[in-house]
Amino acid sequence: MAALARWWRTSVRGTPRARDVSDAVLTLAVGLALIAVGLVGLWSGPVADDAGRWWAALPLLAICAVMLGKRRRPVLTLAVGVVIVAVDAGLGGSLGTMVALIDLIHATALYAGAAAVRRIESAVAVVAIGTPTVVFVVTGQVQSAVSAALTLVAVLVTPLWWGRSVRQQAELAQLASARAADLERLSALREAEVVHEERTRMARDLHDALAGNLSAIAIHTEAALTAPGAGDGSRDHASTSPERRALEAIRAASVSSLEEMRAMILLLRSGDDEVRSPARLSELDDLVATARAGGLSVQVRLPDVPPLPSAVDQAAYRIVQESLTNASRHARGGDVELVVDVDGAALRLQVTSTGGSGTARRPDPGGTGIGLLTMRERAEALGGTFEAGWVAGADPGSRDHQLWRVRATLPIEETR
Repeated sequence: MAALARWWRTSVRGTPRARDVSDAVLTLAVGLALIAVGLVGLWSGPVADDAGRWWAALPLLAICAVMLGKRRRPVLTLAVGVVIVAVDAGLGGSLGTMVALIDLIHATALYAGAAAVRRIESAVAVVAIGTPTVVFVVTGQVQSAVSAALTLVAVLVTPLWWGRSVRQQAELAQLASARAADLERLSALREAEVVHEERTRMARDLHDALAGNLSAIAIHTEAALTAPGAGDGSRDHASTSPERRALEAIRAASVSSLEEMRAMILLLRSGDDEVRSPARLSELDDLVATARAGGLSVQVRLPDVPPLPSAVDQAAYRIVQESLTNASRHARGGDVELVVDVDGAALRLQVTSTGGSGTARRPDPGGTGIGLLTMRERAEALGGTFEAGWVAGADPGSRDHQLWRVRATLPIEETR
């Protein structure tokens, strides 16, 4: 039974067109069954002739064919249906055509324009009130007038009211959906505004507090370095004295921190108003060009990369970006080899770097390790692996020929 119900919902009633066809076929089947048992001659009385009753099948077939267009042309199909019912009434009348007329009225209330529905409501009201009045005036019988009124209410008023009710519920649901969408957009706008204000406040605080202090450090160290008698003794001694080297290191660190702080402030103030597509491996050429402009000698082995899941594509780009950034910082002027390998199951990245003289330099003591942690988190979030560390170079016995290698494996199939 469940399978039959599922077949009915998906196959027979799955689409609007299928529902229209099934309505017409079912109405035709019921109408023919009623004709077969002799339920014809609603207005002229029972038809005794078996052959004569089947004349009622002609208007039934016609009105069922008209039902196929009730969704696209509801007013036209209703007008044609009324004409067919009038012809059927001249033949005696049948229940099948009345059922089809009820369906057409209901469809008109659902799918016709608001102005057309109002005109039809006015026409139905005139017919529903005027016909019983005329019957009473002509026959003088209250029972006949009431019977006519009840019939018209059942055939005309009820389907029209039912269709209007369903239509109003659908319109209310659409309004509620639109209101929910508007509220969601307003919430997103408020959230974006709050984030923008917070970013602006953070940028302002960074500029007013940290940037000012760093500027003061840079200015004072520069003044100390250029002051007369800085670094006691000869010029050569002054340039190599521990105090001067310390001042130079402090100034260099403060200037570098100022540059990074400025970039951070600009980033915070830039906002996210500009819509940008996420970075992908297809943009590696620009990334490599930037690294080469910074003094690195980058060799790239990149095969034709098939379409990748968005998360894998973006994570791979960010890992390569961070690896090249680290190489620019710790191995300026060195050689970097970037290898990308893709098979059906995973994407593999390897970035190997050496120092400017063919050696890899140890990271600066000021490094925080956040970049390595971020790369590891990106890989492991996708179910992949990440490793970074020193490996033996061309001369395994020499510490100066060690290489810094970053390797990441990002699964593809599990991410789709």
